[in-house]
Amino acid sequence: MRRGGSRVHIASATGVQFRGDTLILLVLFSVGVCLLPVFAVAGEAEPTKAGPAAKAGGAPEEISPWFFLLGFSNAHPAIQSEQLIDRYFDPIISSLAPTYDEITTVGDLRDDFLLWVPYVGVGRILSDKWAAFAQVGYAAGKVRTEADDRSLLLLPMHTDFEIKRAALYGGVGLDYFPFGMPELKEYHGVMERLRAARPNIGTRLTWTNATYEAKVKVGFKPFDNFLNYKEDDEWILPSASANIGVDVPLNKRSQVSINASYNRFNDERDDFEGPSYTIIWKRYFKAKRK
Repeated sequence: MRRGGSRVHIASATGVQFRGDTLILLVLFSVGVCLLPVFAVAGEAEPTKAGPAAKAGGAPEEISPWFFLLGFSNAHPAIQSEQLIDRYFDPIISSLAPTYDEITTVGDLRDDFLLWVPYVGVGRILSDKWAAFAQVGYAAGKVRTEADDRSLLLLPMHTDFEIKRAALYGGVGLDYFPFGMPELKEYHGVMERLRAARPNIGTRLTWTNATYEAKVKVGFKPFDNFLNYKEDDEWILPSASANIGVDVPLNKRSQVSINASYNRFNDERDDFEGPSYTIIWKRYFKAKRK
């Protein structure tokens, strides 16, 4: 990907490089797979009757109260430490090389809604209005900006700025459905499913192992770099979040949950605190036969 005279690389933790539009397509494909049952057309001659009545525990008789979840969270952390790049590095380099374009940062990816964090978990229905779960997720990647620009010294100035960030997290959560949970049964059509949707509020407690690494190289060709700088850090951070969302049933054993949350940290708030928006696919296990 090219911005002005700069080459911008967005790479995953494994080193595979993604364009921003490719990453968006991957996320949309995953969401589409989760929502596929909503748009499926029933091929039966007669409509399937509603599922059996729920037990006192809140789950229909033929499925377990336990469920698996797969989620994608679009994170919007503050990342205020990267403002130092805009305030100091970019203006200094621009004064030496008028054609220099600004560095692409992780904050720029956040502003373009490209920070997607995948996670998995397992949960259990506690009653017809309460559900608890545990989850774990991991995300890592880097953004690298390289450029060769004309400088005031008449020599090409080479800049290479790389930022790596990673986060491994795990936590527990609790959701409350004030009007009860959606009924799990066979549905026909989008509107029938939407009418069966139920809102929820909840909270999450999470512990995050976050790492950061930045490398900066600046020099005038054909000479060696006059600046070679590296900075890294690591934190273990507890956080709590408040959530509001809605669960939409898909069929007898699955549903989609869409929610928004605000994540609050006690430490490193200027970098990590902020909202997130999540889509989750829940799949209930089959009940054991007695």
